[in-house]
Amino acid sequence: MVEPMPDKPEPDNSQKLLLSEELNSIRKSLQINSLKDIGINKSLAKFGDAITNTIYTIAKTAVLGQFTQRKVNRTILSHALKNAEMKLYGKTRSDAHAMADTTEAFIGFVYCEDGWTIESMGSILIETLKKFDLNDSMMETQAAIEAFTVLLRKIKKYLVEKYQWEN
Repeated sequence: MVEPMPDKPEPDNSQKLLLSEELNSIRKSLQINSLKDIGINKSLAKFGDAITNTIYTIAKTAVLGQFTQRKVNRTILSHALKNAEMKLYGKTRSDAHAMADTTEAFIGFVYCEDGWTIESMGSILIETLKKFDLNDSMMETQAAIEAFTVLLRKIKKYLVEKYQWEN
């Protein structure tokens, strides 16, 4: 006799809404009033680090058609930040590590916003990544820089339009 499959632990919409509300509440407690406030926030950078690595791993897995894992290095994130013309929102005289933190802070911030999910951000990355051979490490680095540049530009446009913050 075959045992029935256990129920999948999928959250219902009320549980998803509760998580979204909790994250939004935490984000609001940070008293963010500008793009610069996001870019220099250490707790957002720490939170965003996990989101950043997750969305990249999922996107790369989807493009390659096989499970993989990749921690996004600071060179990729710092180049993407510069390419998206968002370096000014980080610390003054930032090195590659600080610029990567700024990128991660922006990703962490929008993750707490309605509509900016792992899936939506991963899909943005996939659109660029699928144009490259990710089995070639140099090409993968270039692809990742371009993909995160596209994501950051979309994030910046969204934040400027939603909050009417200066560009």
